[in-house]
Amino acid sequence: MAFFKSSDGVSLNYQDRPGKGQTAVLLSGFSGMQAEWQYQIDDLQEAGYRVVTMDWRSHGRSARTAKNLRISRLAADLAELFDLLDLDQVLLIGHSMGASVIWAYLSLFGEEALDKVVLIDESPKLLNDSLWDGGIRGLNWTTFPVLSKSFFHQKLTVAAVSQQFKDALRVEKEAHPFNFDLVFPLLEDHLLADWRENLQACSRPLLFVAGEQSPLWKPNYIETVRPLFPAQSRVVVLSGTGHLPHLEKPADFNTILHSFID
Repeated sequence: MAFFKSSDGVSLNYQDRPGKGQTAVLLSGFSGMQAEWQYQIDDLQEAGYRVVTMDWRSHGRSARTAKNLRISRLAADLAELFDLLDLDQVLLIGHSMGASVIWAYLSLFGEEALDKVVLIDESPKLLNDSLWDGGIRGLNWTTFPVLSKSFFHQKLTVAAVSQQFKDALRVEKEAHPFNFDLVFPLLEDHLLADWRENLQACSRPLLFVAGEQSPLWKPNYIETVRPLFPAQSRVVVLSGTGHLPHLEKPADFNTILHSFID
């Protein structure tokens, strides 16, 4: 376990696991933590990858703060971690809000440090309007005040997650509890962002994995998002999974991942 202090003075936790091959950086979603990636950490390390994870500010083992709770600041934190560890040609993997941080990173810092990008079950625009219905189910300007505080509390998985894994996560969450009210400004900023331009502009090889039955989106929402994917993208819908396909069917997810990165 290691910490670094961001340029705005926040202590952020990260773990850098050695490997002789390429570096993979795994980014969690809103309220997520590094422990959620254990299936992928083990798999990638076994394949020789150097695996880096981090906890966002006010998440996991990082410091609790109300300072700069914005997606753009998380992207800056990620860039500072890249600089600290001298990372280059990174396989960058982001789930949910972690995918949005990747789009923000691309907007602010470009693609130079990246080799490939993997996005997991995230729409580039979460707020629906008259011209876009690929966002969170039922979320629009009218429903935003109520739904923004309630949708997050629904069950997000469809397939059963192993009890042993859930018990390990519970221990970590109890040791480092998440304060929804404190971090709500980050969620608001996240819900209002529009990263469609950044998705379209990405020139790196890109894999998008969607949960077939993810409760956050309308059925088959991926068809709304699909026209935005660059030509070099691969889009996979993992059957029988919800919003966390990498946890719900880790073996299947890891097979999809390796077919892309190998």
